[in-house]
Amino acid sequence: MTVTRSLRAVALSIVLLLPAAVLAAQSYSYEGLLDYMEQIRNDNDLPGLSVAVAVDGEIVFSEGVGVAELDNRTRATGRTVHNVGSVSKVLAVVGLMQLVEQGKVDLDATLQTYMPWYPEREFPITVRHILTHTSGIRHYNGVEFGPHDLLSLRHYDDFQEATELWRDDPLAYETGSGWMYSSHAHNLQHGIVEAASGMDYEEYLKRFVWEPAGMMATQFDIPSRVVQNRGHGYVRGESGRFIHPEPEDPSYKYAGGGIISNVDDLVRFALAINDGRLLAPETVAEMHRPQLDPGIRQIDPSSPDGLGEPIAHEQALAWFIRTDQAGRRYPSHTGTVKGTRSFLANFDDYGVVVALQTNALPFDSARYGEAIAQMFLP
Repeated sequence: MTVTRSLRAVALSIVLLLPAAVLAAQSYSYEGLLDYMEQIRNDNDLPGLSVAVAVDGEIVFSEGVGVAELDNRTRATGRTVHNVGSVSKVLAVVGLMQLVEQGKVDLDATLQTYMPWYPEREFPITVRHILTHTSGIRHYNGVEFGPHDLLSLRHYDDFQEATELWRDDPLAYETGSGWMYSSHAHNLQHGIVEAASGMDYEEYLKRFVWEPAGMMATQFDIPSRVVQNRGHGYVRGESGRFIHPEPEDPSYKYAGGGIISNVDDLVRFALAINDGRLLAPETVAEMHRPQLDPGIRQIDPSSPDGLGEPIAHEQALAWFIRTDQAGRRYPSHTGTVKGTRSFLANFDDYGVVVALQTNALPFDSARYGEAIAQMFLP
């Protein structure tokens, strides 16, 4: 029996186990989704693409097309591991929200409550500010890593030391006056969780978030580690051919963009949120609640009033609340790093979760991830 026929047989056995109500609610076929993934890969000139989908609490699809890495042409699968970029922000925020639930972290406390070493500013910055991109702390500026970006290669064992790259810079805008995406701000989850829990950050997330969710492939992106099923991301050189991206040690940004995972684990993460294994329902509701006034505008220093267009999504705690073409609202996040692009969508009100990863840029992961979700939504 060929590999393709074996996979189809497995997929058929999964489909036969699904409740009739689930099958009636979707226009999904295994071959059709694989064909669509191949179309996406060819249209966007991607080495590989991985997708996993869950319906009503069960993973019903997990596959890859193309290759996870080009050197040996290892096949992409649902278990291919990549750095998930800024999807790390939502993989991390659940750990912080557990401490909120336990009364160990106050969302409206200032950063100095947990990190006395963090410099005070002219405007108080709270935990909620950093989780909603309204802190005034800048995003990457391209020069914090020094000449030739050499500091991006350094491994930081101490999080406080890593923040020296940017923490003494002036605020980019008045705290709370607008919205500006900031991974540096989100990285401060690291210091808050360590202070409130008394534990090493990765150990806390493994013990209380990832392992309870069954996410055995998820960990910090530490370049020296040997990682099973690790794929590689690519960028295009001047000739248009794929080349390796510049090396980087993400130890300065674990919470903001330094976690590796696969689509299977990303889906398991959302399922564990939805079924209450990680947080109480009221805590999930607060995490997914839009936190900012409707129409809040992006910071734009080039405009006369310093503000640009309204943000295109609703901002929850770390999560972006998007709306699909049918008007369904859902928490999600995208991620881009080292030649990879990831997307996690949790249509929690409809019982559908979709995760997607690819290993080349540019790629509109949210567009295609949402399109795949339509095959399973009622």
